[in-house]
Amino acid sequence: MTRRQWLFRAISMPALAVAGAALGGIFAQVWLAAGRFSSRHWSDVTAVDSLPEEGTSAFPGQRVALLCRGEDIGALSLECPHLGCLVNAVDQGFFCPCHGSEFASSGKVLSGPASRDLDWLPVRIQNGRVWIQGSTRLDSPLWVKRG
Repeated sequence: MTRRQWLFRAISMPALAVAGAALGGIFAQVWLAAGRFSSRHWSDVTAVDSLPEEGTSAFPGQRVALLCRGEDIGALSLECPHLGCLVNAVDQGFFCPCHGSEFASSGKVLSGPASRDLDWLPVRIQNGRVWIQGSTRLDSPLWVKRG
């Protein structure tokens, strides 16, 4: 081995090791972050005890409304099916401030321009908390029991 070859290896091997460690760290961070935004990610909404026995509780920050019917809890998306605006919960149901679509308290469209009902979301109860899967849409409600 010549002195030039030895010097090349002495400099390039540690540089490759540092570059490999840096890339490994970046890939690990991307891998972990992808899990938070995947379609299978569940979001904690609120405590079950904080919900009323009957009625609707809107959580605009999480773009969801929880519907309570006695022991049953369901989750409606607050995204208007017309163009995705955030709908407001009102006494009669839901209202889209962007284009005026109106929805019943069950999410059924009453007037357009929205052409379909609000989407239902998967919901589950775990350790006294309500969790929703915000990226999965359902055509019909998935009611879960409080207890």
